[in-house]
This record gives sequence, structure tokens and C-alpha cells, in this order.
Amino acid sequence: MHEFSIVASLFENLESLANKHKATRILEVEVELGERSGVNKELFYRAFEEYKIGSKAKMAQLKIKEVKVTLFCQDCKEELEVKELDYTHCPKCKQDRVKIVKGNEMLLTHVEME
Repeated sequence: MHEFSIVASLFENLESLANKHKATRILEVEVELGERSGVNKELFYRAFEEYKIGSKAKMAQLKIKEVKVTLFCQDCKEELEVKELDYTHCPKCKQDRVKIVKGNEMLLTHVEME
């Protein structure tokens, strides 16, 4: 359950941001979780709820945007969203010269502070 260590690191960053901007409260936190990030959305949310107790984010709302896997095909020269669990072949031309360009990430995209 590595989600708790990920959220611990997130809260270090949130507290640092709040201190840098002289904020007393964090109201909203938005993250993007890639489908292949290895992060379980429910466990991440649960860890966030635990970590926010007693912090500047104690009243914060967590918004999670799930990001689907997108491949770049070197043959088609296109980015294509993957509909099936095959991340090794282009969904259009079926060639194997692809690279995952979205869906592996976990990003902090928005923080609202007061």
C-alpha cells in the first residue's frame, strides 16, 4: 500500500507551498492519476483523508482526474488513446513501434489556498 507514502510526500509539498504563499488553509487539491501509474484511486483518497487531519488541508477537497493511456505510434505519427489492455501495439495500424505518452503519471495539477 504505497499510496500512503505517496500521499505523505504530497502533503510535504502542500505544506511547503502553503508556507511559501503564506496560506493558512488549503481548500482544494487536484491530482491526475494515470491508468498505469500504479496508484489505486480509492487507497489514495483514503490516505489523503487520513493525512489531512490536523494539517492546513484539514478542510480540503481532493479531486482526482483519471488519465487513460495514450500511445504515440511512430508509424502513424499519431497519439491514440488505448481502449484495450495492449500497450505494445498501435490500436490503429497494429504495429509495435509505440511509446506511452500519457497514463503513467501522477501529477499535482491544482492547489487552492486561502
